[in-house]
Amino acid sequence: MRVLRYGGDEAFPPFESLDAQGRPVGFHVDLLAALGRELNATIEVSLQPWPATIEAFRAGRVDLVAMVETTNRRAFARFLRSHAAPLHAVYLPAGATAPRALQDLQGVRLAVLDTEPMRESLARWLSGVRDPLRVASPQAALDAVQRGDADMALLPRSYGDPLLAAMPGLVAGERSFSLQTYAFAVPPGREALRTELQAAIDRLEANGTLPALRERWLPGESAFAHAERAAMARDLRVQQRWTWGLAAGASVLLLGSAWALARRGRAVARERRQRQAAEQALRHAQELLDRTFQRNPEPMLLIDHRSGVVRDANAALAALLGVPVEDLVGQTLRGLAHHADRLALQGMVNAINTDGLFDGLPLTVTHRDGTRRACLVHAERLHVGEASAVLCIVRDVSGRLASDAGFRLAYEQLRDEAAREAPQAPETPEPLPGEERAREFTRAVAHDLRAPLLAIQGFVSLLRERLALGYTDEALEYSEQVEKATRRMNAMIEALSHLAQVEQREQVRQTIDMRALCEDTWRLVQAADPQRAVDVRIDALPPAQGDPDLVAQVWQNLLHNAWKYSRRNPEARVRIDSHSEGLRTWYRVTDNGVGFDMARAQHLFQPFRRMHPSSQFEGSGVGLSMVQRIVRHHGGQVHLRSQVGVGTVAEFTLDPEPPAARPPQTSAPAEA
Repeated sequence: MRVLRYGGDEAFPPFESLDAQGRPVGFHVDLLAALGRELNATIEVSLQPWPATIEAFRAGRVDLVAMVETTNRRAFARFLRSHAAPLHAVYLPAGATAPRALQDLQGVRLAVLDTEPMRESLARWLSGVRDPLRVASPQAALDAVQRGDADMALLPRSYGDPLLAAMPGLVAGERSFSLQTYAFAVPPGREALRTELQAAIDRLEANGTLPALRERWLPGESAFAHAERAAMARDLRVQQRWTWGLAAGASVLLLGSAWALARRGRAVARERRQRQAAEQALRHAQELLDRTFQRNPEPMLLIDHRSGVVRDANAALAALLGVPVEDLVGQTLRGLAHHADRLALQGMVNAINTDGLFDGLPLTVTHRDGTRRACLVHAERLHVGEASAVLCIVRDVSGRLASDAGFRLAYEQLRDEAAREAPQAPETPEPLPGEERAREFTRAVAHDLRAPLLAIQGFVSLLRERLALGYTDEALEYSEQVEKATRRMNAMIEALSHLAQVEQREQVRQTIDMRALCEDTWRLVQAADPQRAVDVRIDALPPAQGDPDLVAQVWQNLLHNAWKYSRRNPEARVRIDSHSEGLRTWYRVTDNGVGFDMARAQHLFQPFRRMHPSSQFEGSGVGLSMVQRIVRHHGGQVHLRSQVGVGTVAEFTLDPEPPAARPPQTSAPAEA
């Protein structure tokens, strides 16, 4: 019979622990026995101190572990779907006001367990809680509340509830929170075992074995479920009393009340299912946001603007600095001074506080092993709800400096300019020789990735808000938009990684549904301000042949421009249509925005040459140059015509120009 080796924690009840005789007991021990029967295998359970178990797992001496999924652990483990979601509760003095939502914990002196999962949960869900009291055990957390060292403690219910009987004066809040997911994990490369285990767990879930084990071993989770059922039962009993009272008066009213009761019961059940689905969608949406951020090949970090604390960092940045992600999260910018010059970091802070962004700033980054890398940094202040954060994108250009003399000269000019702290340049400066070569890629990446990233963040915020208000249908709709935005951003990341060498990129010619692509892009653009009313009309658009990921960026830039430059018109209109000219199909975007002076059109597609001051309209000034590069890569053309105060018409074709054909004239003013 096949043997599988499971490693666990010897002191982690009720999930797993050693009893007085040294025998493994707990939720996972019973679940593993059931899994062994399903797989016709023997599962050997070895429980020891958790660090030793992790070492054995990473060394290949253990086939299977169970743990809370975190960003760091995903680097060395392949997780199955969650089979348990430990519920957390807030423990506080009797008579104190219990929080109704996680946001209510901001400003509270909070005691929490000092574990990696809790540190990540705090960074993800409770970034507003500053300097929590980190303790080694649940008992220590409750003792801190009882002594007055903390206002409240946030603990798993399975830990905290059994301790309350010996803690007079403390109570558990009525609300429970699901902050973490618990799942089995196998080493990388064991996909067949992962698939087999997942199928067996699904069968145990379906036949009732797994729910029964949760009921037995996870009393906190079960108590919460019982409380919900008891509340529903109380509601139903009240309705039944009213029904029988009315029945004494008239049999017709009895039938009517019975029908209303049944309908209400179905509505309650439906609402509960919808809320559970919406809560799951919220967790999934947050996971999508985390994974999208982590998958980005460009080193990125997100910093709280007010406190200067790093809220998140991706794996690419961790590799650039040579430190784990969890060591970066929670640090202040001052704490990163050994990786970058302190004066350069202070200059970045000053630029963000003054202008809200900076582009192409030279920065020398020091790896943990002492090696130094030349980088260009883009940073921009973002607003999501009432929160303000700074998104930084770091581009390692050391390799290009070594191989490209012109780029090296431009980089040195930028570095010298930053060192001299030159006065701020005018809105449309004449670039230094080669300067735009040094800045273009960093700014392009920041410009194109910012829109879907903000859309994802915005939809996650809206999803959480609508869920808190009980609007489950709207919350589920927002979760679908998060998934669409995530898919778009992942595709754009893949495309942007090749865009610097777009002329050498292999031609891709696939059939593209241009109307569907246009509609999806407009929804992303509109997510920046869902309350703003724009009269948009998208006509039937013929399909095109091209690279779908690159063409998506063409639509994003053109539609975002139409959205942005028409915002001052209270009756903003945007029209998207097409027309044929010979063998070529032209796609057209028309708006009734502010327009621009065609006398300056010769600079239209030059990087960083803007038609409007940045104080009036935000943007990096590289969008149209990106559009032109992509369209030319397909053999097509792009033209714009405009009139100040009337609007702008942008049109492009992906069809190569036929021999002996002349390009269409573009000097006529727009009729928006």
